[in-house]
Amino acid sequence: MIDSSGITSSKRFSAMRALYTVSSTLALLIATSAPLHAQTWTLQWSDEFNGAAGAAPDSTKWTYDTGGGGWGNGELETYCSPYSRTAPCDPNSSNIYQDGSGNLIIKAINNGGTWTSGRMNTSGKEAFQYGRIEARMKLQVADGFWPAFWMLGNNIGSVGWPASGEQDIMEWVQSYGPNKTSSTVHGPGYSGANGIGSQFTFPNGGRVDDASYHTYGVIWTQNMMQFYRDNPEQPYFTITPSNIPAGTQWVFNQPFYLLLNLAIGGGGFPGTTDGSTPSTGTILVDYVRVYQPGSTIDSSAWYTVSNQNSGACVDAASWGTANGTIAQQWSCGGSQYNQEWQLTPTDSGYYTITNRNAALVWDVTGGPSATASGALIQLWGSGGGTNQQWMPVSNGNGTYKFVARNSGLCLDVPSASTANGVQLQQYTCNGTAAQSFILTQQP
Repeated sequence: MIDSSGITSSKRFSAMRALYTVSSTLALLIATSAPLHAQTWTLQWSDEFNGAAGAAPDSTKWTYDTGGGGWGNGELETYCSPYSRTAPCDPNSSNIYQDGSGNLIIKAINNGGTWTSGRMNTSGKEAFQYGRIEARMKLQVADGFWPAFWMLGNNIGSVGWPASGEQDIMEWVQSYGPNKTSSTVHGPGYSGANGIGSQFTFPNGGRVDDASYHTYGVIWTQNMMQFYRDNPEQPYFTITPSNIPAGTQWVFNQPFYLLLNLAIGGGGFPGTTDGSTPSTGTILVDYVRVYQPGSTIDSSAWYTVSNQNSGACVDAASWGTANGTIAQQWSCGGSQYNQEWQLTPTDSGYYTITNRNAALVWDVTGGPSATASGALIQLWGSGGGTNQQWMPVSNGNGTYKFVARNSGLCLDVPSASTANGVQLQQYTCNGTAAQSFILTQQP
């Protein structure tokens, strides 16, 4: 397809996506992550589609892709904005509207062999970086129908696709049958038929068009996406940088915008219409929501920060109080002020982390320009630099990873060591226990 900036999107290179079999390699990517127990979430953005019957979606949240031309893969439809008068769109039969009962309707209509439909997105309105992103939807299955809920990198207008990245949270095509949907990611070197994805089969005979709506979502954190159906605590497909082809680039640590659409396939991956295809097809969307992890961090409290792998605590070496004191791991002691830390918010979810004994903060050596993996962590007087700001990102299992603002890299115990005295570093986020830390509040 073509996004609203006029750039061809991955999703719609159906010729390249004819193969969608989950290989044994992909099987290793699926469902190996720990359940996301007891995670709390704070609603950041949503559209509940509670407008009056016939009302267009909220113009402060959504814009529209319009026109035909196949969208890069021979699709049959022309996309219309709500109540468009531009032929073949019909203002008396809108393809996008609210039904007055809490749903968005996206409708594909066949008028004498000419298909119209709707594609809407948040480009230029809202972009998101990380969080839990989901839509509660009811789909209609038929040959040639291709509904999707997905995301594109906000920089697609400048870098193009697939360098922008694409996250397909949900797609359905006729080859799946009524019991399956898929999730896929695309980036440079792993796009089209080489996109990395998996299919989900609804249990107990469940269907995408059954009486119950289904929730399609992703939990997206630094260097990880976990896709789920209905239950965010049971992701069925997880991908990290370790799963993309060697020598390719992970492009998902940046803002993305949302898209909803119903395409009509002209062959290839989505299939094509035939005599069984009804003259209208409908997506119902109860809501689209974006959540951020709820934080229980008390900025007035002091915490020990212990590594999940080693059990050791982040420690100011030798009770040091001078700039350059090493931030190391050391066996946790009782009431040791050199192992206690206060998290003070700056902005946008970042914190400075101050030692109770030394009144110095975690600092990436080399300053704000130190963006390489392996840069060591020291303690230094607070100066407000990005190399002294960290985002605690919940892993959903009671642990946090700490992401450095200057680099986007994670606080890490080198080589997953369990030894006392190992100086901490920043390193490519990889989701391992060597980068997972437990906050324990102290008296």
